[in-house]
Amino acid sequence: MTGPELSEFLYRHRISLVAGTIIILLAALGFFGYEKYQRNQVQRAAVLYNELVGASVAGQVSTARASADTLVHQYGHTPYAIFAHFFLARMDSESNQMPAAETDLNTIIQSRSVPRGLKSMAKLSLARLYLKQKQAQKALDLLKATDVAFAALQDEIQGDAYVELHQNGKAMQAYRSAIVALPAADPYRSYLQMKMANIGVAP
Repeated sequence: MTGPELSEFLYRHRISLVAGTIIILLAALGFFGYEKYQRNQVQRAAVLYNELVGASVAGQVSTARASADTLVHQYGHTPYAIFAHFFLARMDSESNQMPAAETDLNTIIQSRSVPRGLKSMAKLSLARLYLKQKQAQKALDLLKATDVAFAALQDEIQGDAYVELHQNGKAMQAYRSAIVALPAADPYRSYLQMKMANIGVAP
Protein backbone atom coordinates (compact mmCIF):
# COMPACT_ATOMS: atom_id res chain seq x y z
CA MET A 1 0.00 0.00 0.00
CA THR A 2 1.45 3.36 -1.12
CA GLY A 3 1.46 6.54 0.94
CA PRO A 4 -1.57 8.06 -0.78
CA GLU A 5 -3.47 4.78 -0.54
CA LEU A 6 -2.69 4.51 3.19
CA SER A 7 -3.84 8.08 3.75
CA GLU A 8 -7.04 7.41 1.87
CA PHE A 9 -7.62 4.20 3.85
CA LEU A 10 -7.10 5.96 7.19
CA TYR A 11 -9.38 8.81 6.15
CA ARG A 12 -12.11 6.48 4.93
CA HIS A 13 -12.05 4.39 8.13
CA ARG A 14 -11.22 7.20 10.56
CA ILE A 15 -14.44 6.82 12.55
CA SER A 16 -14.01 3.06 13.00
CA LEU A 17 -10.36 3.47 13.93
CA VAL A 18 -11.09 6.18 16.49
CA ALA A 19 -13.94 4.13 17.95
CA GLY A 20 -11.74 1.05 18.13
CA THR A 21 -8.99 2.97 19.86
CA ILE A 22 -11.43 4.36 22.41
CA ILE A 23 -12.82 0.88 23.11
CA ILE A 24 -9.31 -0.50 23.66
CA LEU A 25 -8.43 2.38 26.00
CA LEU A 26 -11.63 1.95 27.98
CA ALA A 27 -11.05 -1.79 28.27
CA ALA A 28 -7.51 -1.19 29.51
CA LEU A 29 -8.69 1.40 32.01
CA GLY A 30 -11.42 -0.95 33.19
CA PHE A 31 -8.98 -3.79 33.66
CA PHE A 32 -6.47 -1.76 35.63
CA GLY A 33 -9.28 -0.12 37.59
CA TYR A 34 -10.65 -3.54 38.54
CA GLU A 35 -7.18 -4.72 39.53
CA LYS A 36 -6.82 -1.69 41.79
CA TYR A 37 -10.25 -2.34 43.25
CA GLN A 38 -9.33 -5.95 43.98
CA ARG A 39 -6.11 -4.91 45.70
CA ASN A 40 -8.00 -2.41 47.84
CA GLN A 41 -10.55 -5.06 48.77
CA VAL A 42 -7.84 -7.49 49.85
CA GLN A 43 -6.10 -4.79 51.89
CA ARG A 44 -9.34 -3.87 53.66
CA ALA A 45 -10.03 -7.54 54.30
CA ALA A 46 -6.57 -7.94 55.81
CA VAL A 47 -7.23 -5.06 58.22
CA LEU A 48 -10.55 -6.61 59.23
CA TYR A 49 -8.92 -10.00 59.72
CA ASN A 50 -6.29 -8.49 62.03
CA GLU A 51 -9.12 -6.89 64.01
CA LEU A 52 -10.86 -10.26 64.15
CA VAL A 53 -7.78 -12.03 65.49
CA GLY A 54 -7.09 -9.30 68.02
CA ALA A 55 -10.67 -9.27 69.28
CA SER A 56 -10.72 -13.06 69.50
CA VAL A 57 -7.51 -13.15 71.54
CA ALA A 58 -8.87 -10.44 73.83
CA GLY A 59 -12.09 -12.36 74.35
CA GLN A 60 -14.21 -9.67 72.69
CA VAL A 61 -16.67 -12.08 71.13
CA SER A 62 -19.17 -9.56 69.77
CA THR A 63 -16.42 -7.52 68.08
CA ALA A 64 -14.81 -10.63 66.67
CA ARG A 65 -18.13 -11.87 65.32
CA ALA A 66 -18.89 -8.50 63.72
CA SER A 67 -15.52 -8.52 61.93
CA ALA A 68 -15.99 -12.12 60.81
CA ASP A 69 -19.50 -11.43 59.51
CA THR A 70 -18.24 -8.43 57.53
CA LEU A 71 -15.45 -10.50 56.00
CA VAL A 72 -17.88 -13.23 54.95
CA HIS A 73 -20.56 -10.97 53.49
CA GLN A 74 -18.56 -8.09 52.05
CA TYR A 75 -15.21 -9.68 51.27
CA GLY A 76 -16.27 -13.21 50.47
CA HIS A 77 -14.04 -13.34 47.38
CA THR A 78 -10.86 -12.84 49.45
CA PRO A 79 -8.92 -15.62 51.23
CA TYR A 80 -9.62 -13.94 54.56
CA ALA A 81 -13.29 -14.87 54.30
CA ILE A 82 -12.38 -18.55 54.56
CA PHE A 83 -10.53 -17.99 57.82
CA ALA A 84 -13.48 -15.92 59.04
CA HIS A 85 -15.69 -19.00 58.52
CA PHE A 86 -13.33 -20.98 60.77
CA PHE A 87 -13.61 -18.32 63.47
CA LEU A 88 -17.39 -18.20 63.17
CA ALA A 89 -17.62 -21.98 63.40
CA ARG A 90 -15.54 -21.99 66.57
CA MET A 91 -17.57 -19.17 68.15
CA ASP A 92 -20.83 -20.87 67.21
CA SER A 93 -19.63 -24.18 68.62
CA GLU A 94 -18.57 -22.55 71.89
CA SER A 95 -21.97 -20.88 72.20
CA ASN A 96 -23.69 -24.19 71.40
CA GLN A 97 -25.07 -22.99 68.05
CA MET A 98 -24.24 -26.23 66.30
CA PRO A 99 -26.26 -25.80 63.07
CA ALA A 100 -24.58 -22.45 62.41
CA ALA A 101 -21.14 -23.93 63.07
CA GLU A 102 -21.89 -26.83 60.73
CA THR A 103 -23.01 -24.41 58.00
CA ASP A 104 -19.78 -22.41 58.23
CA LEU A 105 -17.60 -25.50 58.02
CA ASN A 106 -19.60 -26.93 55.12
CA THR A 107 -19.19 -23.63 53.29
CA ILE A 108 -15.43 -24.17 53.40
CA ILE A 109 -15.64 -27.84 52.45
CA GLN A 110 -17.91 -27.22 49.46
CA SER A 111 -16.05 -24.19 48.08
CA ARG A 112 -14.22 -24.83 44.82
CA SER A 113 -11.60 -22.16 45.48
CA VAL A 114 -10.42 -23.44 48.87
CA PRO A 115 -7.09 -25.36 48.95
CA ARG A 116 -7.28 -29.02 49.84
CA GLY A 117 -5.44 -28.54 53.14
CA LEU A 118 -7.98 -26.03 54.42
CA LYS A 119 -10.83 -28.29 53.31
CA SER A 120 -9.26 -31.14 55.29
CA MET A 121 -8.99 -28.91 58.36
CA ALA A 122 -12.65 -27.99 57.99
CA LYS A 123 -13.59 -31.67 57.71
CA LEU A 124 -11.65 -32.51 60.86
CA SER A 125 -13.34 -29.64 62.71
CA LEU A 126 -16.76 -30.74 61.48
CA ALA A 127 -16.07 -34.34 62.50
CA ARG A 128 -15.19 -33.15 66.01
CA LEU A 129 -18.40 -31.12 65.99
CA TYR A 130 -20.37 -34.27 65.14
CA LEU A 131 -18.67 -36.12 67.99
CA LYS A 132 -19.62 -33.31 70.35
CA GLN A 133 -23.22 -33.89 69.27
CA LYS A 134 -22.92 -37.66 69.77
CA GLN A 135 -23.13 -38.28 66.02
CA ALA A 136 -20.16 -40.62 65.71
CA GLN A 137 -21.30 -42.31 62.50
CA LYS A 138 -21.59 -38.96 60.71
CA ALA A 139 -18.01 -38.20 61.78
CA LEU A 140 -16.81 -41.50 60.34
CA ASP A 141 -18.70 -40.98 57.09
CA LEU A 142 -17.16 -37.54 56.71
CA LEU A 143 -13.63 -38.87 57.14
CA LYS A 144 -13.76 -41.73 54.65
CA ALA A 145 -11.29 -40.04 52.31
CA THR A 146 -7.76 -39.84 53.70
CA ASP A 147 -5.51 -36.79 53.59
CA VAL A 148 -1.97 -37.95 54.37
CA ALA A 149 -0.99 -34.53 55.71
CA PHE A 150 -3.57 -34.90 58.51
CA ALA A 151 -3.44 -38.68 58.91
CA ALA A 152 -2.70 -38.69 62.65
CA LEU A 153 -5.54 -36.30 63.52
CA GLN A 154 -7.94 -38.11 61.23
CA ASP A 155 -7.09 -41.49 62.74
CA GLU A 156 -7.49 -40.10 66.26
CA ILE A 157 -10.95 -38.69 65.51
CA GLN A 158 -11.96 -41.98 63.92
CA GLY A 159 -10.75 -43.75 67.05
CA ASP A 160 -12.86 -41.43 69.21
CA ALA A 161 -15.86 -42.11 66.99
CA TYR A 162 -15.42 -45.89 67.28
CA VAL A 163 -15.18 -45.56 71.07
CA GLU A 164 -18.48 -43.66 71.01
CA LEU A 165 -19.97 -46.52 68.98
CA HIS A 166 -18.50 -49.10 71.41
CA GLN A 167 -16.37 -50.61 68.65
CA ASN A 168 -13.21 -50.84 70.72
CA GLY A 169 -11.30 -53.07 68.33
CA LYS A 170 -11.62 -50.55 65.50
CA ALA A 171 -10.83 -47.75 67.94
CA MET A 172 -7.58 -49.46 68.93
CA GLN A 173 -6.63 -49.90 65.28
CA ALA A 174 -7.31 -46.23 64.56
CA TYR A 175 -5.28 -45.04 67.55
CA ARG A 176 -2.38 -47.28 66.55
CA SER A 177 -2.47 -45.83 63.04
CA ALA A 178 -2.41 -42.34 64.52
CA ILE A 179 0.65 -43.19 66.61
CA VAL A 180 2.46 -44.64 63.61
CA ALA A 181 1.77 -41.45 61.64
CA LEU A 182 3.51 -39.32 64.30
CA PRO A 183 7.28 -38.84 64.69
CA ALA A 184 8.88 -41.17 67.23
CA ALA A 185 9.66 -38.32 69.64
CA ASP A 186 6.27 -36.64 69.43
CA PRO A 187 4.84 -36.31 72.96
CA TYR A 188 1.31 -36.62 71.56
CA ARG A 189 1.97 -40.34 71.24
CA SER A 190 1.65 -40.63 75.03
CA TYR A 191 -1.77 -39.00 74.92
CA LEU A 192 -2.95 -41.48 72.29
CA GLN A 193 -1.58 -44.34 74.35
CA MET A 194 -3.63 -43.07 77.30
CA LYS A 195 -6.73 -43.21 75.11
CA MET A 196 -5.89 -46.78 74.24
CA ALA A 197 -5.47 -47.65 77.91
CA ASN A 198 -8.79 -46.01 78.74
CA ILE A 199 -10.68 -48.49 76.58
CA GLY A 200 -9.22 -51.35 78.56
CA VAL A 201 -6.40 -52.60 76.35
CA ALA A 202 -2.71 -51.97 77.07
CA PRO A 203 -1.02 -49.85 74.35
